[in-house]
Amino acid sequence: MRVRHIALSLVAVLVFAACGSDDETTPKADSTTTSNAAETSMDHDMDDMDHDMDDMDHGEHGGEGTGVAKPLPVLADGTLDPAGIDLSGVESVTPEQQAYAEDLVVRSLKGLPTWADYDKAIADGFKSIGDGPFTGEEHVIQYGWVEDDKILDPSAPESLVYRYEAQPDGSVVRTLEAAMYILPSSYTLDTAPDDGGALMQYHNHQNLCFTTGESPRVAGLTDANGKCPANLALGAGNIQIHVWIRANKCGPFAALSGVAGGQTADGTVTCLSDHGSEGH
Repeated sequence: MRVRHIALSLVAVLVFAACGSDDETTPKADSTTTSNAAETSMDHDMDDMDHDMDDMDHGEHGGEGTGVAKPLPVLADGTLDPAGIDLSGVESVTPEQQAYAEDLVVRSLKGLPTWADYDKAIADGFKSIGDGPFTGEEHVIQYGWVEDDKILDPSAPESLVYRYEAQPDGSVVRTLEAAMYILPSSYTLDTAPDDGGALMQYHNHQNLCFTTGESPRVAGLTDANGKCPANLALGAGNIQIHVWIRANKCGPFAALSGVAGGQTADGTVTCLSDHGSEGH
């Protein structure tokens, strides 16, 4: 259960924070339900985060531009063009780190479409945290892969992110947007891999509250004392990093769709807008 809450906490926070972004997605909910009180609390929490994200989106929380505008090319289907992934121009990034980061994006572009069909992801064991209807982005997690020995592996992504679009007829269209690679609990923000240098900023989330049971769902945020309501459980946050295969204005490693966020080692978040691309 600790792993389950860890992963969910990461995913959920992204989703909550994404309320102030342009895009968002999230997978189908599980059988566990949230009480009306919890839903009301979550609505208020999301409103607060929406304001925070709006501030961040307007640059009030800092950022790290490259000074070299090289937006990544986008194919007609909305995915990034693997032949045009160029992440050069970021200060302090070595050629080896640039090559590593570019390779991870290309490998993700090639590997993640295995789960372009949301139903296949669910059939393969991914579980939704139920954030789609609230944020427009649905996160699904493969809990059994969180603590294995594979990291940053597009053939075994710990979490996937889908754009969630409710239709007038009541159906939902889900479009695969990113992987959320979750590292095992043996990694911390202080010991995060440095293979991608400043291009790849790891973060975590330690303020999410979840329902309990076999399929935890994000249901609120901690209070001023870092506590969850009595009927919810605190999520323990493994470090994580997103890799977007669709256009993101803060670049392919943005923590959210359109903005950067999460908790980092030095308290800052970056938006590599010079390598960002405008999408849907």
